[in-house]
Amino acid sequence: MNPYIKNSIQIIVSTLAFCSITAQAESQFSLGGGVISTSSPYAGTDNKTLVLPMITYEGERLSLRGLSLDYKLLEDDGVNWSLVLEPGDNFDTSDSDLAAIKALNDRKLSLYAGTQVSYSAGFGKITASATHDVIGHGDGAKFKTNYSYPIKLSKQLMLVPSVGVELNSSDISNYYYGVAQGESSTYAPYKLSSTVNYNAGLFLMYYINKNWNANAMFNYKQLDSDIEDSPIIDTDYSTTFMMSVNYRF
Repeated sequence: MNPYIKNSIQIIVSTLAFCSITAQAESQFSLGGGVISTSSPYAGTDNKTLVLPMITYEGERLSLRGLSLDYKLLEDDGVNWSLVLEPGDNFDTSDSDLAAIKALNDRKLSLYAGTQVSYSAGFGKITASATHDVIGHGDGAKFKTNYSYPIKLSKQLMLVPSVGVELNSSDISNYYYGVAQGESSTYAPYKLSSTVNYNAGLFLMYYINKNWNANAMFNYKQLDSDIEDSPIIDTDYSTTFMMSVNYRF
């Protein structure tokens, strides 16, 4: 699966995680489809527009949101503690138009396992997670925190702004954005330390009726300056725009 799909799914997963709480669905399954336009920071890559299915399952303890699993260990008075399994990054170098990028090694898919804690109250929702790559591609740790606040504009319309911070260990940063010794005859070796990325997003949900809802989402990620300085990166940000329709059983 190419990096555009993976990056888009990651954002959709986090969005659906919040919407599963605010939607107050009476059943556990939701099916739908979405159109996504997303950019990649790697040099020589273009924006992609994709059509993707969306499947969610909300059980008493186990939840499936896209390609992410969440097993709830504790739920008490707005506090949730869970174990999580979620996909990470990847980059197929053949997606670039530049020969120098195509000659690099692919950055393969990572899979992160770890724990997540969230707290929901009148001021919004705060989420923090700590995960580690269990496949051994990035072979490092990732720490994320996010704040979102639902604003009910009308009986049928809800707006959810959010901001977040993502800390990647040096192993992850180097694997995805660095250039290893001897990897390229064009680019000099480039090594990174740990990196910090910032996210800001808006999610809009419209309840058509009891079962159907339509959604729109925009997400902006500001990349760490060390990532921007990498010779294989040509922008300091990435964006994703999504529109979807979902049916809850």
